[in-house]
Amino acid sequence: MKKLLLLFLTLSAFIKASELDLGLGIGTLYYPDYLGSDSSSNLVFPYPYIDYRSKNLKIDKDGLKQQLFAIDGLSARLSMSGSLPAKASKAREGMNELDLAGEIGPALVYSLYKNSGFSIKLDLPIRAVVSTDWEGVDYRGYIYELKAKIEYESAGGYLYQFHTGGVWGDSRYNNYIYGVKEKFVTDDRDYYKAEAGYSGYKTSFGISKKFEKVWAGAFVRHYSLSGAIFEDSPLMCQNSAIYFGVFIAYLFDEEFSHKVKQWIE
Repeated sequence: MKKLLLLFLTLSAFIKASELDLGLGIGTLYYPDYLGSDSSSNLVFPYPYIDYRSKNLKIDKDGLKQQLFAIDGLSARLSMSGSLPAKASKAREGMNELDLAGEIGPALVYSLYKNSGFSIKLDLPIRAVVSTDWEGVDYRGYIYELKAKIEYESAGGYLYQFHTGGVWGDSRYNNYIYGVKEKFVTDDRDYYKAEAGYSGYKTSFGISKKFEKVWAGAFVRHYSLSGAIFEDSPLMCQNSAIYFGVFIAYLFDEEFSHKVKQWIE
């Protein structure tokens, strides 16, 4: 809900500069309860399809991207991400739940190559992490990444995306996920305090296509946690993780999207 509110507030400020496409979709997502967990979940959910583009603002399947500046291939944008709440697992039995988390912060992007629908970029996002149990909001630390983004859009409109890079977290964030306080120690779970440092390596591939009345997309993402600073945490059950999702959306006609645009204005 917070992301949707942010999207519409931003649209009201910038919609006059460009166009808007709207739709309604359904998606399915497979994900581990947390990175390193030996349990996973499946989620099927409806979602609003929003595709908005202007000179400095982009809102689409990847979220909200607000460009802050651009100089000779170097630009800054707003980066957003998040994670779903984790259900109770054997490794975390009796411990506090991991709540719904949101991440937001700036990102530096350097364009290495761009030509004929093909682009290569280096991306350095730094995001603060907050979580909520719907009764309050807690600051959980920060994470940052260094990744390469290779993207290609074919003449037929298929968009291929390949992203790969490392992730680092501060001690506060790593302890939120992997730390074990004295009160949660058991015969099978030792006390553990995580430090700041390397938090894994992720690689993802996605493909999407916008047809006349339908948008469809899918992605798969792999995390390697070998060598992570918290690798010896008793909450680490395995050193790799897989996410994947499939999404499809029906696109409303241009007249409807135009009416919504006028209403926002």
